[in-house]
Formats: sequence, C-alpha cells, structure tokens
Amino acid sequence: MSFDFKKFALIVGLILALAGVGLFAYLGYFNRDWADDWCYNADFKNLGFLETVAGYAYNVTYTPSRYSVTIFAGLLYALGTLGTQLMTPLTIIFWVAGLAFLFYNFACMAGYRLSKWLVLLAASVIVYFSIYLSPHIYQSLYWRTGMLTYVTPLVFLPWIFVLITEGSKRDEPSPILTGIIFVLALLGGGFSEASSAVLVSTLGLYVLIAGIGYRQKKVWAVKTFVPALVALVGAVTAMALLAFAPTTQVRKERYGEPAGLVELVVLLYQFTYAFFVLSIKDYQNVVIIAMSVFSGLLFFPSIKTDKPLKILLLAALAGLLAVFLVAASFAPSAYVERGLPADRTIIIPRFIAVFGFVLAGWLTGLALRELYSYRWLETLTIVLLLVSYVFPINSLKVTAEKIPIYANRAQEWDAREAAILEAIADGEERADVFAIDGLPVGGIRDFDPPGKTGFWITKCAQNYYDINLRVHLP
Repeated sequence: MSFDFKKFALIVGLILALAGVGLFAYLGYFNRDWADDWCYNADFKNLGFLETVAGYAYNVTYTPSRYSVTIFAGLLYALGTLGTQLMTPLTIIFWVAGLAFLFYNFACMAGYRLSKWLVLLAASVIVYFSIYLSPHIYQSLYWRTGMLTYVTPLVFLPWIFVLITEGSKRDEPSPILTGIIFVLALLGGGFSEASSAVLVSTLGLYVLIAGIGYRQKKVWAVKTFVPALVALVGAVTAMALLAFAPTTQVRKERYGEPAGLVELVVLLYQFTYAFFVLSIKDYQNVVIIAMSVFSGLLFFPSIKTDKPLKILLLAALAGLLAVFLVAASFAPSAYVERGLPADRTIIIPRFIAVFGFVLAGWLTGLALRELYSYRWLETLTIVLLLVSYVFPINSLKVTAEKIPIYANRAQEWDAREAAILEAIADGEERADVFAIDGLPVGGIRDFDPPGKTGFWITKCAQNYYDINLRVHLP
C-alpha cells in the first residue's frame, strides 16, 4: 500500500489548526477582570442583574447601551473568576463549531457533501488566523468586556446563518426556529456598533440574493428567505437600540458633529483601501491565501463542471464581499469619530478579511484543478503546502511565548485580590494595592491613584469590593 501524501497533508494541517485554536483557548485559563469589568461587577453585585441590564436606559457611566455585553457579562459574573476563565475557550469552541456547521449547510444547499474533517479544518484555520493576525489579541480575546464587545458577535454571526440555512433542509417552515433566529439576531447585533453594522450588512446581502432566488423559485431561496428577513429585522432593531441609547448620545456629543455623507464615503474608501493594501503587503496574509489555494487544489471534492471560470468569478465575488463588509465594520467609527476604531476592534475586519482570503483561495484552487488535471500539479501542490506549514508552526511558537506573560499577570492579580480580601476580613477601611503594568500585553487600563485618567476604574473596583483602595504604581 503506497503512502497517501495527500491525506498526510490534510491531517498535518488539521493538527496545526487545532493546536492553534487550542493554544488560544488555553491562554483563557489566565483570564481575570480588568478595566470596565469592575464597573459591570460593581453594578451586578450592588444592583443585581435585572437592574444592571435596565441601566441601558439611564446609566451613562460606562457602556451599558451595548445591552448584549451587559447580559452575557452578568451570566459570566455569576460564575465568578471561573466564568472569566471559561469565556475564551467557550467562545473559540462555539466560533469554530458555528463556522463548521455553516460550511456544511452551504455545501448541502449547493448540492455537495464535504467531509467533517474538511469543514473542521476550514473553520479552525479561519478562527486561528483571525485571532493570530489581530493587532491587540489581549484586549480582543482575554479581557471580558473587550471579548464580549468585539469577538462574541463574530460567534453569533455564523450561528445565525446556520439556523437560517437549516430551513433549507425542512419540508415546512418552523415558527419556533424563526423566533430563535430573531432573538439571536437581536442579541448578536447588541454587542457593538461595528459588529452590528457587519451583521446588518451581511443579512441585507443575503436577503437581496435570496430574494432574487425566490423570484426564480430556487428551493433554497424559497425556504430561507423569510428566516433571513426576520433575522434582518432583528439586527436592524438591535442597531437602532444601540444608536439611540442614552450612552451613545453622550458619546456623540463628545465627538462633535459626525461626518457628512461625502466625507463618510471618502473615509471608508481610505480606511478600507489602506487595510487591504497593508494586509496584502504582509507576507502572513499572502501565505494564508497560498495555503488556501493549495487546499482547494487538493482537498475539496470536484464540482464536475465544464465552466471553471464561473468558480473564479465566484472567488472574485467573495473578495468583493469581504471588501464591502470590512468597510461596513469601519463605518461607525468613521461616521462618529471620523477616524479608525481602536486596535481591539480590528479583529472584526480581520476575521472578515481572513474569511474572504481563505474562501477565495479555496475556490481559486478548485477552479485551477478543473482547468489543469495534470498529475504533477497535485504532487507539486502537496510539496508546496507542506513547505508552507512552516508559517503556522512558527506562529504556534510565537503564541506559546505569551503563556508566561499571561500567567505572570494572573499571579499578580490573584495576589492583589488576596490582599484586598484580607483587608476586608480584618475590618480595614482601606487596602494598599498595586497597579498591574499593562505594557507586557500592549496596555490595558488598570487601577490608578486619584488624579490619573483611569481612576474611574479604581472607583468601580472600590464599589465592588466595598473598601477604599490606595493604589501604588509599578
């Protein structure tokens, strides 16, 4: 029996991708509460869950207008530190699973069957590199408020479409399923303005495409149009709730007049153009595209078509849609602040770009295989793919180097909380604590003494612990 190098390449790729997402999940063990988390914690402890959620209507001291963040922060808070530790692994698991099911459902709608190992590889690759290439991994994924605001909606996005496409498998529509889709869209759109814009834009595009298919009596469109429309209504409702929340109005006044229509279009063009130019200049994204083309050549089942150019056009369309959705993610900050969003927000357009690069790469590889069926091409592709694995192997090393940094911050946090709890147990009115340096993880606001910009965080922590804190800077 000859050795199957093609299967070997698939297994190695899957192992590397799972190792990557597993490593990011493991780093969640060192999660602790930071910055805005203390304000949420203080309100959950002193006001209760329901009153904190109701703070959407009147509390402008932090950002309870993002009601989905408040809801899920409360659920995690109920579990204490364990909830904060579990949030990253659970997020990654549901993110990968959602993308895997989504690929499977879309393949079924198109009349093709993909192996479970292939969809798992696809989902794991997208999630891993979306995280790895993001500019501020710590604030995006390991800070509770940041993760809920910017990454959790990226988990909701595929699951909303999973439920929408589930309708294509049913003989009759399900009102219960449609109701669940509406709730998920309402929640998925309530995490942040940037993710809400992406969700509305994505659903709007799907409703438009499904509407055209509906008029042509395409079965998949007839079965999924109404659920998708219901999801769009939920997402638009969520966007409105964010836009007209009291906290949002206060923030708008702080930034002054928003951008006009012409200025907004110019800014979106500039931001999106610069984002993709920098992405293409980054060899890491180029390697991801190349790996995707190789994978499309090797792993995906043949579509048995005599028109592979249509597949190349579909690949180009995937790229154009990625450009449009990246622009949508920049729209809120361009409109309100006339500038780029914070680095922690960039994980949203980064996910869209990686998704687009990978999908376009797979389709391109598939088209090339239909155009050129030479045996030597498959052999060369296997060799090139195995060589390209040097990049993900090196990325695992880079990610693993974060372990001692994150572990040290967790140890310092645990020591600080132990000192605070000891002072409370001793009946002290004040506890001496130290501010944990944010520089090793790219900076994140922590306790500050009076007069410093982050003192409001210290005040939230004081309200939570019910003790005065005297902060010593590192």
